[in-house]
Amino acid sequence: PDDHHDIHSSAVTALEESQREALTNADIKISYGDLVREHVSKFTDEARSLMRVSELRERVLAWESTISPILDTEEGASPYDICAYSRRLITKLSGSSGEVLQLTELVGGGGDRREISRLFLTSLMLASSGNVELNQNDQTCKLLSRKLQSEVLEAYVLPSGDEPGTRKRKKVPV
Repeated sequence: PDDHHDIHSSAVTALEESQREALTNADIKISYGDLVREHVSKFTDEARSLMRVSELRERVLAWESTISPILDTEEGASPYDICAYSRRLITKLSGSSGEVLQLTELVGGGGDRREISRLFLTSLMLASSGNVELNQNDQTCKLLSRKLQSEVLEAYVLPSGDEPGTRKRKKVPV
């Protein structure tokens, strides 16, 4: 019985080895052509990828050449100080008759686009904080309050009497 098992095992092993050899020889014959096709395919894929990268690089360089002068101009500009611009607009409105001005008079005035944008943003912030009223129908700006929100916050005293930002918080164990 053991001899029978050994013979059967040997036969199976021999059959497996011969099938493996046959497959390996067939794989070698088939795989050389496949290998060449695979390498050519990889080469063309990489070439296409490089072309896409080159196109992307050209687009990035074009964008960079467009945006660089704009960024250089912005870096050279004065910083936007909302409080200073707010005081400037409130002063301008205070000096007008009835404390009302056309929005174009208030923010326009022939300034450059950056200045107009800053003044318009400031007028929106002043409207949001209740200092001015913007009327869409006749495009006017009316002064409601001269007291800036930043001044209100600076004058605020905490109910505890502490200065804002000086009170230490107790650490709560987790």
